[in-house]
Amino acid sequence: MFENEKTFVRMQKAGKESEFHRLYEEALKAAEKYLHKEYPIIVGNEITEKEKISDISPIDGSEIAKFQMASPESINRALDILHSGWKGWYEKGYVERARIMLDAADRIAEEKYLISALLAYENGKNRTEAMADVDEGIDFLRYYALNMIENQGFAKLTGKGYDNEESFSIMKPYGVFAVIPPFNFYAITVGMTAGPLTVGNSVLLKSSSDIPISTYLTVKILHECGVPKEALAFITGSGSTVGKYVVESDRVSGIVFTGSREVGMDIYHRAQAKKPKPVITEMGGKDAVIVTAKADLSKAVEGVFRGAFGFSGQKCSATSLVYVEENIYDEFIRRLKERSKGVQPDDPRKKETFVNPVVNRSAFDKFKSLEPKFKEYGDVIVGGKSLDRPGYYVEATIIANVKRDSYLAQNELFLPVLGIIKVKDLKEAVAEINKSEYGLTGGIFTEDYDEIQYYFNNVEVGVIYANRTRGASTGAMVGSQPFVGWKLSGSSGKGTGSYYYLPQFLREQSQTIAH
Repeated sequence: MFENEKTFVRMQKAGKESEFHRLYEEALKAAEKYLHKEYPIIVGNEITEKEKISDISPIDGSEIAKFQMASPESINRALDILHSGWKGWYEKGYVERARIMLDAADRIAEEKYLISALLAYENGKNRTEAMADVDEGIDFLRYYALNMIENQGFAKLTGKGYDNEESFSIMKPYGVFAVIPPFNFYAITVGMTAGPLTVGNSVLLKSSSDIPISTYLTVKILHECGVPKEALAFITGSGSTVGKYVVESDRVSGIVFTGSREVGMDIYHRAQAKKPKPVITEMGGKDAVIVTAKADLSKAVEGVFRGAFGFSGQKCSATSLVYVEENIYDEFIRRLKERSKGVQPDDPRKKETFVNPVVNRSAFDKFKSLEPKFKEYGDVIVGGKSLDRPGYYVEATIIANVKRDSYLAQNELFLPVLGIIKVKDLKEAVAEINKSEYGLTGGIFTEDYDEIQYYFNNVEVGVIYANRTRGASTGAMVGSQPFVGWKLSGSSGKGTGSYYYLPQFLREQSQTIAH
């Protein structure tokens, strides 16, 4: 039976929060031995290239590791190996593949403090969010393995079209999947890799350049647990170089991508230019939350604050806009401003840090470029400035009275910037949300059940919550809350951590025997 890992929550409930922090502090020290090294790519064997790339820590902007810029020759070699190797992996059978994935989940669970500590160095995630991230990766491995067993490998007796015939539906892998994950969630890297692997495809995993150490260690664990190197290759390098050789390759049967809308749509079109293939994309969101006059404002303020500024807004599910009914607008603003007062970004290794640095120089520079424009979008009531210190630190920023046609209101920033818009009622708020080209996550705060049902029945968004104080639009749990994007937020209409996820990596074969 599947059960979520939930390390911090379990320890907190058991009165062991101090033990959690002690183990995490020890892991921070242990993580140091993985820093300031050079790591290879894994293409059958471990390979180093002439050209290198740097893994830069957002904590202070320093280099913490060197990785390889995968050459076209190495990428092509990887595709050759994976193309010829996937059938051997598939022929192990679904029970053996599921067992290997469950073993890998257990191994990662043994190393979860270390990996979460490494995430602090690599993408700047604070300790509780980093642990929840690693827990979610473990959850994906277990959930998909158990889902494969529950569905008996997705093979089904389909009946007798004629009296002398027996027919079967067998779901089979496509071959090679290219996996291109983002920097912001280790769990997304694990889940995107586990999906196609569990059902019997081979995987070319192109690591995010911002979390390559944690990704490399995870690939090593998967290999050690029994995934053949002929079924899983690990490469690092620029997205443009990898994309050139992967997206349009005849040896790549499908692609799974999480990242920006622009890159996702480009991959979607180019990958299918010559022939149909599955291209499963998650492309972000402009996630909005509604606060009605019937809301408990203490819940709303806490949920919006956490949803907007957890991991410095660098989540595709981050609360980006809030539509607030006009007769409570001023009071909501006052309370949210009070809640945000004194909250400053800081070193994610510190126990008390909530708002962390943004991931890299590019994100920091994007915030700086927007700084002088914030006042054009609305009224800056909290934050609005980048900090002059080593690393990539920017203030949690709240802008009230946001203009509906502004860049802030229309575009995903992936930064700790929250916009607030006044509306006359719930229907107007839902209508505004439905105008967006995105439809990933959202939420509502109201104590009126009829309002919740109106929102659930009418909003065009894939993942929705009501009265969620732990994060107004964030924090989907594997198995309980499938994570799925509508409209330009995703291409498949199926969610991760969902009963319907694995069949996307399979194609159906109808088999009939006549007697």
